[in-house]
Amino acid sequence: MLSKSQLAFIAGAILLFVILYFGFDTKPKKQAELEQSRALNFETTDVRVLLADAKKKLDSRQNGVIGIAEMELQAATDDTLKAEQMEVLAKEWYGFGYPEVSGHYAEEIAKLRNTGTAWGIAGTTFTLCAKDKKEDKVKQYCRQHALRAFENAVSEEPDNLDHRVNMALVNVEVPPEDNPMKGIQMLLSLNDDYPKNVVVLNQLGRLAIQTNQWDRAKDRLTTSLEIEPNNRSTICMLAKVYQSLQDFSAAEAFSRRCNEFE
Repeated sequence: MLSKSQLAFIAGAILLFVILYFGFDTKPKKQAELEQSRALNFETTDVRVLLADAKKKLDSRQNGVIGIAEMELQAATDDTLKAEQMEVLAKEWYGFGYPEVSGHYAEEIAKLRNTGTAWGIAGTTFTLCAKDKKEDKVKQYCRQHALRAFENAVSEEPDNLDHRVNMALVNVEVPPEDNPMKGIQMLLSLNDDYPKNVVVLNQLGRLAIQTNQWDRAKDRLTTSLEIEPNNRSTICMLAKVYQSLQDFSAAEAFSRRCNEFE
């Protein structure tokens, strides 16, 4: 039989264990937060979850189309055939209204082909998703993958400025919470480095229009027009700018030029 002192020791040890186990978090706070963040990140970015959710919303015909395309993908015997079949899936999913799934297949194609063009297509698809989707987990998934795709596109084609512009536009459409001006800052930086690039000037002009900064839009777009006099986007945006500035003669002239492209 245990003595009173032994029983007291055991009871104290049990009490200490209970306090330590249930009363305190034995993990450092930063580690616990990191693990929680990783768990949340997995839940919100796992394509399998998005794919399963999307399939539940398809009608029987759409499910049939996807099912056949998936079987043909499984039967593909080389990377060329796999990429071709994934193009079919990307097209069908986009047509059904699920750019997040379409972007996944575009991303898989880019991994196989590893070209700037392929990564650019993936990035553009994810950007459209990030811009249009309302559900935050889908929006953030698409934002992350869009940025990653454009980073890969820049890596493959460092001289193609379009990829850098598109990366900036991702941050314009879905800005990071800690730096809501990041996308605009990226475009302004590109404009400093490439002051005669029409794509950058037009995007800055477009953003100025969206924020009703009509004089600034006019300055950007006029500079763009001097560099490339027949750029359709520039001409059509200038028609809107001059209309808002109540310069109706100029607005009519640019509107006529814009309609000539149709």
